[in-house]
Amino acid sequence: MKAEQERKMRKEEDESLIIYLKKEVEAALLRTDSLEKENQDLRQEVVRLKAQICSLKAHDNERKSMLWKKLQNPFDSSKTEVFLQKQSDFVKVSERNVEHSSPRPSIQELAIKEKHAKVPNPPPRPTSVAPPSLKEANDNKLPPTSAPPPPPPPPNMCAGSKAVRRVPEVVEFYRLLTRRDAHMENRTNSAAIPVVAFTPNMIGEIENRSSYLSAIKSDVEKQKEFINFLIKEVESSAFKDISDVKAFVKWLDDELSSLVDERAVLKHFPQWPERKADALREAAFNYRDLTNLESEVSSFQDNPKDLLTLALGRMQALQDRRACTN
Repeated sequence: MKAEQERKMRKEEDESLIIYLKKEVEAALLRTDSLEKENQDLRQEVVRLKAQICSLKAHDNERKSMLWKKLQNPFDSSKTEVFLQKQSDFVKVSERNVEHSSPRPSIQELAIKEKHAKVPNPPPRPTSVAPPSLKEANDNKLPPTSAPPPPPPPPNMCAGSKAVRRVPEVVEFYRLLTRRDAHMENRTNSAAIPVVAFTPNMIGEIENRSSYLSAIKSDVEKQKEFINFLIKEVESSAFKDISDVKAFVKWLDDELSSLVDERAVLKHFPQWPERKADALREAAFNYRDLTNLESEVSSFQDNPKDLLTLALGRMQALQDRRACTN
């Protein structure tokens, strides 16, 4: 009896074990099927991404080739030869007739001559006014004798001055050409008058015909009252709030941007307070950098998902920028 009971118990245990193993096999089969489907989807996604990468590479290579062609061939060779031939012909003709020729004014020079004086905009009012100095108090005692500002110039008159371009490279090009022609002339005919004798006259003629230099001279003559107004504003400026300095520098730069070349024009005005203007600009730029740094520091948020080294690098960069501003 005991042996039969033991057999029955073993049989039941074997059957339960078989049923459990069958369930495990079925679950493994289902998991394998799902993994195969997921693997197939991933393969299709990889194929699609590879095709997209190939198309992007082809597009990138095409753009690079087009840019390379544009950089290698900015001008046709025939156009370059014609341009050089015209430049050498112009140099030779101007060397022969430099003493008898009278330069004709170009359209840009005519527009510069007709350019009216700029009407200055009033500077921004400071939020907190500093106490006036003794010089300012003495100046305020004088009665105002300012005339009403002239009407603003029409837009077509200012169009010519904005189109003026600098040409120091052309002067250097002419100098190289005249030097080369002088050496060639000295080699071929030593008895003839060397062309280098005409070089100073040639350079002076080119500078007189330069629309850039003409525009600077025009600004010096026509914008004298405007620049004197800016000089008085810079010299009398005094601020308590740094934001007022920023607004004043922005206004000053906007006003000076109407000149052809700020540095070249202001060189003709020795009373221009260059050190004070540069100090105001530096203060405004430092204030702008500090406000940008403050906004970055206040908006900094640590992302727990990022690596620790990345977050520490960002913090160290902000700390270095803060140390540089001190």
